[in-house]
Amino acid sequence: MTCDVEPGANAAWLRPPTQSSAGRYAVSQRRSIAHKENLQHAAACAVMSKSFDNGVICCSEHNLVVVQSCAQAFRAALEQHGAAVLSEQETAAFLNVIVDPVSNRFKPHVNGQLAADLAAQAGIPRPYPIKLLVIPTGEVHQNNPLALEKLAPILSLFTVADERAGIQVCQELLAIDGLGHTAIIYTDNAPLIESFTARMPASRILVNAPGAQAGIGMTSGLIPSLTLGCGTFGGTSTTDNVTYSHLLNVPRSNTWPNRGSI
Repeated sequence: MTCDVEPGANAAWLRPPTQSSAGRYAVSQRRSIAHKENLQHAAACAVMSKSFDNGVICCSEHNLVVVQSCAQAFRAALEQHGAAVLSEQETAAFLNVIVDPVSNRFKPHVNGQLAADLAAQAGIPRPYPIKLLVIPTGEVHQNNPLALEKLAPILSLFTVADERAGIQVCQELLAIDGLGHTAIIYTDNAPLIESFTARMPASRILVNAPGAQAGIGMTSGLIPSLTLGCGTFGGTSTTDNVTYSHLLNVPRSNTWPNRGSI
């Protein structure tokens, strides 16, 4: 995601893997933001979404992407809402505890745990209750466990030079671990929303909304569901939020009214 702290400016940007025949359950999501005034809202939504059910809902955030010009302000906003943004030393200690050295992925016991409990395992203190762990990283590739899905209250934070780079990183992250699922942007700029929507290989493009709650239909016009299709992007049969209606056999009787030659 990206943003800009200049008054009046707007910028760009700041979601897999168990698959069913209709949708995917575990996903990676990209979050995008723009406008200085959206920083607090974006931070609040990220914390609210990823701490809801401790990050196991498929459309909760997995990565944040922010433009360099507002990176510090966004980090501060995250911390104001209860996130712990880790230092390099804290990141090394934390990854040593939660990443399996053989698979280079998060250990299964991490999934669904409280952020405060995970922080305690790595000896990471804060003078406030920790709701979310945010880990800065710059490596956008398959071998970086922070670029993959995280079914826990843990988010990676990528910092980019500008909105064009932000969109590119969002696309790359989706390609690594989230094709067809969900992307989010925070902005009131209509052309920017259109550009982001056109370039994201995602079935759900959420605008100014928390991923977990909006993706499953709580705060959006989407059909309430916990099974979310990824379309042909992700090798599934629909881009819909899957419900009982997708399981119905609907016979269609028809007749040829004119009975003439074709």
